[in-house]
This record gives sequence, structure tokens and C-alpha cells, in this order.
Amino acid sequence: MEHQIHYTGAMDVRCQFCGALRFQREQLNCCHNGKVSLPLLQEYPENLRLLIDADGAESSNFRQNIRNYNSAFAFVSFGANIRPSLRRGPYCFRLQGQTYHYASNLHADDPEERRYDQLRNQ
Repeated sequence: MEHQIHYTGAMDVRCQFCGALRFQREQLNCCHNGKVSLPLLQEYPENLRLLIDADGAESSNFRQNIRNYNSAFAFVSFGANIRPSLRRGPYCFRLQGQTYHYASNLHADDPEERRYDQLRNQ
């Protein structure tokens, strides 16, 4: 079976409103003609920037395991205003408004009050 090569061209078309780049034939409207504006990203905290940019063993270890760290910190509790279903049938839930992710401290102040994601101090 022979594979076809599909080339979309360079991503060199710039949105006149937000400056995002897209392909020539791409039809997506990135910012709805300037109606959506996101704030600029903040700089990394200095200690995180050093872990990402430095050349030492600790930085190298951090970069090699960054996905593991991200997964560990993504372990959060989900919260939302859940509305009851209006119909009969299989259970599903509807969300209204904004969803929230709650994360607690890595170690509990009181070891007897640990929650789902907190470690025991040894």
C-alpha cells in the first residue's frame, strides 16, 4: 500500500486581530474577529525557570521527568454546579457555569486529617 503525502503548506497566515498563525486553507476563526482576548502569560517563577533552563543534574532530571510531575500535580478534585437531568434514562450529569479543580497541600497539618492526595509525614 502506497502512502500519499499531504502537504498543508507553511503556517504563515497571521490573524489581523490577534496575530495567531494558521495555514492558508485553514478556516478556523481563532479569536472571533478580535472579540476574544486572552491575557499574556506570566513569567515562570524563578525556581521553576532555573529547573527548565539550567544545565545541572537536577535540571536534567526535572526535564526528563516533567510529564510525571505534571501528572502528579494534575491529581485534583473536580467541582461544579451539577444540575439534575430533566429526562428519564441512563444517568448523566449536566454542568452549569464554571468547573473547578481543587488541590490541597502535599502534607496535611494534622496526619489524622489527610485527604485523598496528601502524603503522610514520616
